[in-house]
Amino acid sequence: MLDELVKSRFIEMFGCLKKDTIELKDICTIITDGTHQPPKFYSEGIPFLFVSNIINNEIRYKTDKYISREDYEVLIKRTPIEVGDILLTTVGSYGNPAIVCSEQEFCFQRHIAYMKPIKKEVNSVYLHSAFLSDAVKRQIEIKVKGIAQKTLNLSELKTIRISLPPLDLQNRFAAFVEVTDKSKFEIQKSLEKLETLKKALMQQYFG
Repeated sequence: MLDELVKSRFIEMFGCLKKDTIELKDICTIITDGTHQPPKFYSEGIPFLFVSNIINNEIRYKTDKYISREDYEVLIKRTPIEVGDILLTTVGSYGNPAIVCSEQEFCFQRHIAYMKPIKKEVNSVYLHSAFLSDAVKRQIEIKVKGIAQKTLNLSELKTIRISLPPLDLQNRFAAFVEVTDKSKFEIQKSLEKLETLKKALMQQYFG
């Protein structure tokens, strides 16, 4: 429900700006993808993420694939990950965006695109929601290639056109999303407490 509220707010604030667009390559300093050569994996170390780690348009760091510090230092030169950068799945389950929201170190496979937005031009939260908008989803559907395994190539990704409203308006939208996310977190915590209480009562009454 809260996700739909965010989507509705996005349409309300930016739905009239469809003609005022700019190519993605002009509002990002980097658009690339993850490593094409799988590194050696270990049972512990720095998480190595796959498309399956982008869940509900968020990054989930739980994995059974880890890389060494040495490999990480090499790979991070190509994808200098920072808070506010955006990942986008491009193969199979394509078109799912996620914002880097923590300082957690990680690297990722080539089926995930990596974008570094120009902060003085575009708010990452706004760009994330733009990728979820119908206007951008339609562009992605047109640009994907392949039959058995559909793929959004980097060259096509760079030409996706994004509405670019004034930054202060983007920031107002981002503030709204932040409040909504806090509400979502509180609701989730309450649900988890209720589930714990339920299990305790079941154990008490039924053994």
